Amino acid sequence: MTDSVLGNTYDLPSSAFDAFARPDAQQILPRQANSSVNPTDRFPDAHLFDVEGQHPPTAYDYGSARLARKQFWAALEDLSMYSLRIKENGMRDAHWHPVTAEMGYVAQGRALFVPRAYPHHIEVLGDEAFHFLIFFDQPTSGDIGYRTTATAFSREVLASTLGVDEREVPDFPFTTADPLIVGRENPTPAPKTA
Repeated sequence: MTDSVLGNTYDLPSSAFDAFARPDAQQILPRQANSSVNPTDRFPDAHLFDVEGQHPPTAYDYGSARLARKQFWAALEDLSMYSLRIKENGMRDAHWHPVTAEMGYVAQGRALFVPRAYPHHIEVLGDEAFHFLIFFDQPTSGDIGYRTTATAFSREVLASTLGVDEREVPDFPFTTADPLIVGRENPTPAPKTA
């Protein structure tokens, strides 16, 4: 994760992570072409569910998430889904899914997505909001967020794990439940050129 992503996840400035030495990560590039499905190519389905019609259980000024599960949508046998809308000032916080596979579909806008079992976040690339549909191969997403993880460990354990002096560990906010979507106060750094 970049210093900007970590800063946004913990409501800290990106400079709070300057002491954390780590190699540059490979960047995942967005698809360049848009795809579309002609409305006449769709078949009627008795199991339709209006996920957008439900009240979002997670809603902030910078984004919202609606959830679909089997009890609401019969087609989701052992599956679940988020309808994630994030504005340009928001970001899906840093997290990972230890046992859940994830497939995403960008319905509107451009976004960054990294596959399962690998720490990832989702954020707007550009100046427009995005709508992202995410399907999971489990009844719940089973994600573990960075924000509550930092709350679970002492500063001493975090410093040892991250290989920094305890004084260099940022003052992470105490968090009892991951917010799912966080504000994006730290700008995304420009891609490095070779």
